[in-house]
Amino acid sequence: MIRSAGRFLGAALALTSALAATAEPSDAGAPPSGRRGPLEFRDEWLLAQPRLTLPALSPDPLPRGVTRVSLDLAWGSDFGWQPSTATTRRTDYLVDGEHRTVAVDVRRGLTPALTVGARVPLRWRGGGIMDGIIDWFHGLTGLPGGARPVFPADQLRVEWVGPLRRTVRWDAEPGGGLGNVELFGHWAFRRREDGWTAALAARTTLPTGAGTFSGNGLEAGAQLVSARALGGSFDLYAGGGATAHATDVLAAIEYAPVRGHGFVALEWRPARRLSVSVELDASTRLVENLPRYPGWQGYFRMGAALDLSRRWRVQGGFVEGIKSQNATTDFGIAAGVSRAFGR
Repeated sequence: MIRSAGRFLGAALALTSALAATAEPSDAGAPPSGRRGPLEFRDEWLLAQPRLTLPALSPDPLPRGVTRVSLDLAWGSDFGWQPSTATTRRTDYLVDGEHRTVAVDVRRGLTPALTVGARVPLRWRGGGIMDGIIDWFHGLTGLPGGARPVFPADQLRVEWVGPLRRTVRWDAEPGGGLGNVELFGHWAFRRREDGWTAALAARTTLPTGAGTFSGNGLEAGAQLVSARALGGSFDLYAGGGATAHATDVLAAIEYAPVRGHGFVALEWRPARRLSVSVELDASTRLVENLPRYPGWQGYFRMGAALDLSRRWRVQGGFVEGIKSQNATTDFGIAAGVSRAFGR
């Protein structure tokens, strides 16, 4: 499975790197065919929430002189239990809780090819309220729900087996606070309406975390993203990149120093103002000190975006962890509204 994830990420990086080698200057304007791009979901899994992660992203820049302001919400339930063996109730690690993130994102097109922006997240973690709803849903549909009903409902609990087989409990407190402010740059270096579009996106964060999310330190990430029209109503997107950070240990969790990210997404526009997108993405190892923690994670995401007018847009969707389910969000929702200013 790890080799499969490596091939997935490698293919995405190879694709976008090949496009970079054939880069051409472009006088970019509005996105080809009215495409809106995939929804920019982040990995908000309880242990990934305080870290910088890379979303699926369109290579299309904002037109010059246009500013877009967005308000986004991500809300999900996280549960992962790794028993020591198949026949024992002893635990290698347990992650049980809920996350919520509200973010304000501001972007502006400086030139026809260059967009810059900033994202300010407010984060929360705790026991939440979704356990009973998700148990009911799993019972109704027959979908696997893991061992969630065995543990107390709506409680934040993260623990793992440490040295000498002693249980170590997460020393992070429940509650909310300001996350790291994220600065963003997006350069669309290749733009063709009848072929591939490609862009380089770079991000860095400032150590502004407060409350239960303080101490995150500096982070940085970069990704190559691309898109190609597949007829009048469909567009294919792919991208790959990586993140790194200056602080390897947060609340007793030891994080991998570098984490790879890759995605493929398909957008369909059944109507002039409506887009529907589906996405598969994968990330390499997040955590290093939890016994038998999976080396990579994968998600399925689906969403829709609707233009209410030339300036107003609403969007929403859901996320489901597909691999490994004991290290991904069990179920999450996302919603957002944005408004464009300028010509």
